[in-house]
Amino acid sequence: MSQRQNLSSYNMTNNKCPRCNKLSLCVMDNEICCSKCGIVLGPDYQLQETTSSSKLNLYQITEVGCKKVNLEFARHIHENKSDVSQISNVCVKLDLPIYAAQDINIVYQKLSKHKQQERKAYAEKLKQLLDLVAKGLEKEEKVAILKRTKPKGCTKANIVAFASHLACRKYGLPKSDAQIIEAIKMNFGMKRTFTILKTYSLNRITAESLGIVCDYDKSNYYMRILLNKIRCKIGDGPLFNKIQRQAIENLTHITDTRENTRAQRALDLALEGAKLNVQV
Repeated sequence: MSQRQNLSSYNMTNNKCPRCNKLSLCVMDNEICCSKCGIVLGPDYQLQETTSSSKLNLYQITEVGCKKVNLEFARHIHENKSDVSQISNVCVKLDLPIYAAQDINIVYQKLSKHKQQERKAYAEKLKQLLDLVAKGLEKEEKVAILKRTKPKGCTKANIVAFASHLACRKYGLPKSDAQIIEAIKMNFGMKRTFTILKTYSLNRITAESLGIVCDYDKSNYYMRILLNKIRCKIGDGPLFNKIQRQAIENLTHITDTRENTRAQRALDLALEGAKLNVQV
């Protein structure tokens, strides 16, 4: 079987490289590459990811389950009262593939359910303690102590922002913090400014306790953002493809604890090799 045939049957949803078996595929605009072994899988799978099922919105798949509809209309069919619909709107705004949208929904559902249970347990415990205090069976000081353990306030929007950023890092999708925040604010009607860092502080510990992986190779994510900037400056074509391949290859050889520095250095070397003087 040829490499082309292998690519067409390969399942991208597990993000696993077919050569090194690492969860390290980097989805590029024209090709799929592995950030670990440097293999360039080619454009075929990218075409597979833009087939009909990947273009349906999350609400259609999870709430309605209706896949036999006109795709141009399906991208915009939502139910405003559904949490899934709001997540779907965010994913459509960010133009995320359906496998990323499904990941975001899974993370959101796990975190949202856990936080609801946490708030309910706290409320019940506080009520029981207040009843005991009223009966003189407990001291009021215990109420103050319990209130200090009150679960941190975390909105649905904060959870979706965290889940969206996590998915973009996982799949190397070049969506900046500003783009994610804009999509969240637009679809959740938020007026207050918030940061992605804040959403991590509110959700990361809980996510890890629920078995959600939060430590992905962020260099893929930073590389895609940088390559998108290069693409905007020089356009598509052989030169961009050459720089893209070399940058991904360079990434496997550069060691630095700062992932953004790794990505920048890998791209700089690729630009030097192509004798292109472009700053990003």
